[in-house]
Amino acid sequence: MASRLRMTLGLVGAALLAGGAQAADVGDPQPAPAGPAVFSPVDEIRAGVFAHNWIHDENAPVDLSVEALSSPLSLPGYASPWVAGNPWVSWFFAPRLNLGAMVNTGGKDSYAFAGFAWRIPIYNKFFFEGELGGAVNNAPHWNEPGRVDMGCNATFRESGGFGYQFDANWDLIASVEHVSHASFCGRTNPGLTQVGVRIGYKF
Repeated sequence: MASRLRMTLGLVGAALLAGGAQAADVGDPQPAPAGPAVFSPVDEIRAGVFAHNWIHDENAPVDLSVEALSSPLSLPGYASPWVAGNPWVSWFFAPRLNLGAMVNTGGKDSYAFAGFAWRIPIYNKFFFEGELGGAVNNAPHWNEPGRVDMGCNATFRESGGFGYQFDANWDLIASVEHVSHASFCGRTNPGLTQVGVRIGYKF
Protein backbone atom coordinates (compact mmCIF):
# COMPACT_ATOMS: atom_id res chain seq x y z
CA MET A 1 0.00 0.00 0.00
CA ALA A 2 2.76 2.40 0.92
CA SER A 3 4.63 1.56 -2.25
CA ARG A 4 1.55 2.29 -4.35
CA LEU A 5 1.09 5.60 -2.55
CA ARG A 6 4.69 6.58 -3.19
CA MET A 7 4.28 5.60 -6.88
CA THR A 8 1.10 7.65 -7.20
CA LEU A 9 2.68 10.69 -5.57
CA GLY A 10 5.70 10.33 -7.83
CA LEU A 11 3.52 10.26 -10.96
CA VAL A 12 1.54 13.29 -9.80
CA GLY A 13 4.74 15.19 -9.04
CA ALA A 14 6.18 14.37 -12.47
CA ALA A 15 2.96 15.50 -14.13
CA LEU A 16 3.02 18.78 -12.22
CA LEU A 17 6.64 19.43 -13.18
CA ALA A 18 5.92 18.70 -16.83
CA GLY A 19 2.85 20.93 -16.79
CA GLY A 20 4.81 23.76 -15.17
CA ALA A 21 7.58 23.51 -17.76
CA GLN A 22 5.04 23.55 -20.59
CA ALA A 23 3.29 26.57 -19.09
CA ALA A 24 6.61 28.36 -18.80
CA ASP A 25 7.32 27.65 -22.45
CA VAL A 26 3.94 29.03 -23.46
CA GLY A 27 4.36 32.09 -21.28
CA ASP A 28 7.81 33.01 -22.55
CA PRO A 29 7.62 35.58 -25.38
CA GLN A 30 8.75 34.21 -28.72
CA PRO A 31 11.32 36.19 -30.72
CA ALA A 32 9.75 38.25 -33.47
CA PRO A 33 10.55 37.14 -37.01
CA ALA A 34 13.22 39.20 -38.71
CA GLY A 35 11.79 41.89 -40.94
CA PRO A 36 12.99 42.77 -44.43
CA ALA A 37 16.36 44.47 -44.72
CA VAL A 38 16.10 48.26 -44.72
CA PHE A 39 17.19 49.80 -48.02
CA SER A 40 19.99 52.36 -47.75
CA PRO A 41 20.56 54.73 -50.71
CA VAL A 42 24.19 55.29 -49.63
CA ASP A 43 25.64 52.05 -48.28
CA GLU A 44 29.22 52.41 -49.55
CA ILE A 45 31.47 55.17 -50.87
CA ARG A 46 34.53 54.69 -53.07
CA ALA A 47 37.45 56.76 -54.29
CA GLY A 48 39.91 55.79 -57.00
CA VAL A 49 42.73 56.73 -59.34
CA PHE A 50 42.65 55.76 -63.03
CA ALA A 51 44.86 56.00 -66.10
CA HIS A 52 42.93 58.27 -68.45
CA ASN A 53 41.86 56.86 -71.82
CA TRP A 54 44.85 54.55 -72.18
CA ILE A 55 43.70 53.31 -75.64
CA HIS A 56 43.25 56.75 -77.27
CA ASP A 57 45.90 58.77 -75.46
CA GLU A 58 44.98 62.41 -74.81
CA ASN A 59 48.28 63.14 -73.05
CA ALA A 60 46.13 63.80 -70.01
CA PRO A 61 46.95 63.33 -66.33
CA VAL A 62 45.17 60.75 -64.24
CA ASP A 63 41.45 60.61 -63.53
CA LEU A 64 40.04 60.77 -60.03
CA SER A 65 36.90 58.73 -59.40
CA VAL A 66 34.24 59.02 -56.72
CA GLU A 67 31.30 56.65 -56.41
CA ALA A 68 28.40 55.96 -54.05
CA LEU A 69 26.54 52.64 -53.96
CA SER A 70 23.25 51.68 -52.34
CA SER A 71 22.53 48.55 -50.37
CA PRO A 72 21.47 45.56 -52.52
CA LEU A 73 18.03 45.58 -54.09
CA SER A 74 15.78 42.51 -54.02
CA LEU A 75 14.43 41.94 -57.51
CA PRO A 76 11.37 39.72 -58.06
CA GLY A 77 12.37 36.10 -57.61
CA TYR A 78 15.20 36.79 -55.17
CA ALA A 79 13.36 35.17 -52.24
CA SER A 80 12.66 31.91 -54.06
CA PRO A 81 14.52 28.91 -52.56
CA TRP A 82 16.27 28.17 -55.85
CA VAL A 83 17.71 31.69 -56.02
CA ALA A 84 18.33 32.58 -52.36
CA GLY A 85 20.18 29.34 -51.69
CA ASN A 86 22.45 29.55 -54.72
CA PRO A 87 25.25 32.16 -54.46
CA TRP A 88 26.10 31.65 -58.14
CA VAL A 89 22.64 32.90 -59.12
CA SER A 90 21.43 35.13 -56.28
CA TRP A 91 23.87 37.95 -57.19
CA PHE A 92 21.91 38.69 -60.37
CA PHE A 93 18.72 39.40 -58.38
CA ALA A 94 20.45 41.71 -55.88
CA PRO A 95 22.11 44.58 -57.79
CA ARG A 96 23.15 47.84 -56.18
CA LEU A 97 22.44 51.33 -57.51
CA ASN A 98 25.51 53.44 -58.17
CA LEU A 99 26.18 57.11 -58.83
CA GLY A 100 29.57 58.66 -59.44
CA ALA A 101 31.98 60.65 -61.57
CA MET A 102 35.29 60.26 -63.39
CA VAL A 103 37.09 63.62 -63.33
CA ASN A 104 40.22 64.28 -65.36
CA THR A 105 42.75 66.31 -63.40
CA GLY A 106 44.04 68.03 -66.55
CA GLY A 107 40.75 69.43 -67.79
CA LYS A 108 40.26 66.77 -70.48
CA ASP A 109 37.16 64.62 -70.99
CA SER A 110 35.28 63.82 -67.78
CA TYR A 111 31.92 62.22 -67.12
CA ALA A 112 29.28 61.47 -64.50
CA PHE A 113 27.58 58.07 -64.41
CA ALA A 114 24.75 56.08 -62.85
CA GLY A 115 23.51 52.53 -63.16
CA PHE A 116 23.63 49.13 -61.50
CA ALA A 117 26.45 47.12 -59.91
CA TRP A 118 26.57 43.34 -59.40
CA ARG A 119 29.01 41.53 -57.12
CA ILE A 120 29.83 37.87 -57.80
CA PRO A 121 31.68 35.87 -55.12
CA ILE A 122 34.69 33.95 -56.42
CA TYR A 123 36.59 32.44 -53.52
CA ASN A 124 36.85 33.36 -49.86
CA LYS A 125 37.17 37.19 -49.85
CA PHE A 126 37.80 37.56 -53.59
CA PHE A 127 35.01 38.72 -55.88
CA PHE A 128 34.22 40.01 -59.35
CA GLU A 129 32.13 43.14 -59.81
CA GLY A 130 30.42 44.37 -62.95
CA GLU A 131 28.61 47.64 -63.55
CA LEU A 132 26.26 48.71 -66.33
CA GLY A 133 24.52 52.02 -66.88
CA GLY A 134 24.75 55.40 -68.55
CA ALA A 135 27.07 58.41 -68.46
CA VAL A 136 27.10 62.08 -69.44
CA ASN A 137 30.41 63.60 -70.62
CA ASN A 138 31.81 67.05 -71.38
CA ALA A 139 33.62 66.11 -74.61
CA PRO A 140 33.69 68.71 -77.42
CA HIS A 141 32.00 68.06 -80.75
CA TRP A 142 34.68 69.70 -82.88
CA ASN A 143 38.36 69.19 -83.55
CA GLU A 144 40.07 70.49 -80.45
CA PRO A 145 43.77 69.71 -79.94
CA GLY A 146 44.34 67.21 -77.17
CA ARG A 147 40.65 66.32 -76.79
CA VAL A 148 38.54 63.37 -77.93
CA ASP A 149 35.25 64.00 -79.74
CA MET A 150 32.97 61.38 -78.19
CA GLY A 151 30.31 61.97 -80.84
CA CYS A 152 27.62 62.30 -78.19
CA ASN A 153 27.37 63.68 -74.67
CA ALA A 154 25.19 60.76 -73.52
CA THR A 155 26.81 57.32 -73.58
CA PHE A 156 26.63 53.84 -72.17
CA ARG A 157 29.05 52.81 -69.41
CA GLU A 158 30.39 49.34 -68.66
CA SER A 159 32.85 48.40 -65.94
CA GLY A 160 34.35 45.17 -64.68
CA GLY A 161 36.99 44.33 -62.11
CA PHE A 162 38.31 41.98 -59.48
CA GLY A 163 38.31 42.89 -55.82
CA TYR A 164 39.19 41.80 -52.32
CA GLN A 165 37.08 42.31 -49.20
CA PHE A 166 39.46 43.08 -46.32
CA ASP A 167 36.77 43.12 -43.62
CA ALA A 168 33.13 44.11 -43.14
CA ASN A 169 33.91 47.71 -44.13
CA TRP A 170 36.89 47.95 -46.51
CA ASP A 171 37.38 46.58 -50.02
CA LEU A 172 39.74 47.21 -52.95
CA ILE A 173 38.83 46.79 -56.64
CA ALA A 174 41.07 46.87 -59.72
CA SER A 175 38.88 47.56 -62.73
CA VAL A 176 38.59 48.72 -66.31
CA GLU A 177 35.66 50.78 -67.56
CA HIS A 178 34.52 52.03 -70.94
CA VAL A 179 32.08 54.70 -72.07
CA SER A 180 30.77 55.04 -75.63
CA HIS A 181 27.45 55.45 -77.44
CA ALA A 182 27.66 52.23 -79.54
CA SER A 183 27.23 54.29 -82.75
CA PHE A 184 23.72 55.39 -81.79
CA CYS A 185 24.77 59.04 -82.22
CA GLY A 186 26.64 58.59 -85.50
CA ARG A 187 29.90 57.22 -86.80
CA THR A 188 32.14 59.20 -84.47
CA ASN A 189 32.48 56.87 -81.51
CA PRO A 190 36.04 56.55 -80.18
CA GLY A 191 34.94 56.01 -76.59
CA LEU A 192 36.97 56.40 -73.42
CA THR A 193 38.63 53.51 -71.58
CA GLN A 194 40.05 53.91 -68.08
CA VAL A 195 42.05 51.43 -65.97
CA GLY A 196 42.66 51.87 -62.26
CA VAL A 197 41.82 50.98 -58.67
CA ARG A 198 39.15 52.03 -56.18
CA ILE A 199 39.05 51.65 -52.43
CA GLY A 200 35.65 51.44 -50.81
CA TYR A 201 34.22 51.89 -47.33
CA LYS A 202 30.90 50.27 -46.43
CA PHE A 203 28.86 51.84 -43.64
